[in-house]
Amino acid sequence: MGTTFLVVALTYLAALAGISAWGYFQTKTEVDFIAAGRTIGPLVGGAVLTATQISAGTFVGTVGRHYLAGVSWWYIWFGVWAGWLVSAFFVAPKLRRFGALTVPDYVGTRFGSKSAGALAGALIVISYTIYLVAQYQAAGEVALTVFGMRPLTAMLILVASTVFYTLLGGVRSSSYIDFLQTLIMVSALLVSVPVLVHYVGGVRPAHAALAAIDPRVLGGFYGVRELIAVGVSFGFSIAAAPYEMTRFFSMRDERTARQAIYVAIGFQVVIGLCVLAIGMLMRVLFPNLSSQDLASSVMAFQVLPPIVGALLLIAMLSAIMSTVNSILLVVGAGVAHDLYGKLFRPRATQEHLVLVNRVAMLVLALVPIWFALQKYGDVQTVVVEQAKFVASFFFVPVVIGLNWRRGTAAGAIAAMLGGFLACLVWEFTGQRGFARHGIDAVELGIFTSGLLFFAVSRWTRPVPEENVRVFFPQGEDGGG
Repeated sequence: MGTTFLVVALTYLAALAGISAWGYFQTKTEVDFIAAGRTIGPLVGGAVLTATQISAGTFVGTVGRHYLAGVSWWYIWFGVWAGWLVSAFFVAPKLRRFGALTVPDYVGTRFGSKSAGALAGALIVISYTIYLVAQYQAAGEVALTVFGMRPLTAMLILVASTVFYTLLGGVRSSSYIDFLQTLIMVSALLVSVPVLVHYVGGVRPAHAALAAIDPRVLGGFYGVRELIAVGVSFGFSIAAAPYEMTRFFSMRDERTARQAIYVAIGFQVVIGLCVLAIGMLMRVLFPNLSSQDLASSVMAFQVLPPIVGALLLIAMLSAIMSTVNSILLVVGAGVAHDLYGKLFRPRATQEHLVLVNRVAMLVLALVPIWFALQKYGDVQTVVVEQAKFVASFFFVPVVIGLNWRRGTAAGAIAAMLGGFLACLVWEFTGQRGFARHGIDAVELGIFTSGLLFFAVSRWTRPVPEENVRVFFPQGEDGGG
């Protein structure tokens, strides 16, 4: 396994280096760095959206949840896909038509407020720093289990390799690397499932074994209420996820953005079914793992043939790297373009802004390492918490703001702050809705955000018509 993995890993890293070098020489301006010169097509765009979405939460966390809970966790994918469809019809085309560089660009222009844009940028940096914690923690789990490597060492290697290609070519090189990573992920999963089925003796013996281990894994581990709450978290956050929406700005046009979403859903259906099968089959083979998050790495190291195991490990690494890359692009742009460039140095040159972007990425890549080493929860728990916060403060001003022209700057600011604080307070004051109230933090956050958005917007000054007209052309009044 060691030699095989080394050969596969070196080949993979050589491909990343080649694409990164090409992207570096193609990157001259901030538009090139943040939006790939608006050149990405639907197939690469769909792979990019897939690679961004399929993270450590999928290869480590979701496999772990299927190992623990079986079939019922799979239903959360319907929330994810519903979020993508909302984005396809109500978000992506309008954002691409607008042609911004970042999501806070949209917020600032749509609501005619630099303060709203700056607040959006700050909340994005905070929430996606939490998301980086999950990615680093997953990398540490895999490295410790498979190679006996200290988690800190693995995290530093992950940061160094991902930051390298992110800093060089920006979105252009990362988009084509994401395309490669998606192909690797899908291939590894499709090859792994038949191998596991062979080892357990077939589907029927696996079904019987799972029924003997814990009958709940065949369908009833989680209640409907819990699954709805998690599905809502993922669905609402996907519909307004800054690290996904930023990718629309790099696509050729509105039609391309919508087609890319359909391609991404297709990839994700295949990945979701494979991950479900892997988690449950690993429960049959190893029913007593010390941690559910170990299932995927134990499979790669102890079950699969060396070449398949190496491919799966590279796929897991790809999933983590692609998500880290997308997050760094978003938070780097949030600091450099939305905060530094607009508030402190509005006359900065393109070269200077690209440099600040790169420095911000490097600094923000290092911050979450300490938190990841503390292991506050399993990987999927961290991912779910981050999704709740994004949905709570961003769904309303983005999705409703794109489709209701009466929304105001004060309404957007109130919605972002109110949703974020409501989710935070409800989640961390012991009021975890399932047991006591039947209300989850994300539901309260979105409700509070929506209520404040509509109420405050009705009582405050409308946004100037020149700002609104960009998003609501003639004949598309948005329910004013």
